[in-house]
Amino acid sequence: MQNNQQTATIAKADTSSVDSNDCVATKYPNDDKPMALMMRQMADNTAKMKELVLAGKPVTADAFPFIRFHLVEPTDPDVLQPQFFENARLFQEAHKNLVGAKVAEQKELYTAYINQCINCHQTYCSGPLKRINKLKIN
Repeated sequence: MQNNQQTATIAKADTSSVDSNDCVATKYPNDDKPMALMMRQMADNTAKMKELVLAGKPVTADAFPFIRFHLVEPTDPDVLQPQFFENARLFQEAHKNLVGAKVAEQKELYTAYINQCINCHQTYCSGPLKRINKLKIN
């Protein structure tokens, strides 16, 4: 007998490849769209990144591959505008800079990474801003 929870597969890919067979299963109570599920995974990853940055430990692409959220179905298809894709490109660039940085530079680059999240979510889907703001390093 099935309950209301559905298992969603969240695809992850590195910064050089669109295709990936590496997936993580996560359970959520609603029939969320793939983009929303990927965003949740990104938030979980970012919380782990924050811990590493604060501990002075490296944040690497192997541990935190870029999740190509912008290539999957969103909750609201109206977000798929040129500016959304430009924001995704800027976010991917911020991710690449963070995971490729020396530990001494990571705090500043982590802040830039979070700021890219905020910049996009101020225009598209403002609901997660409270959660994103908690990921800031003060």
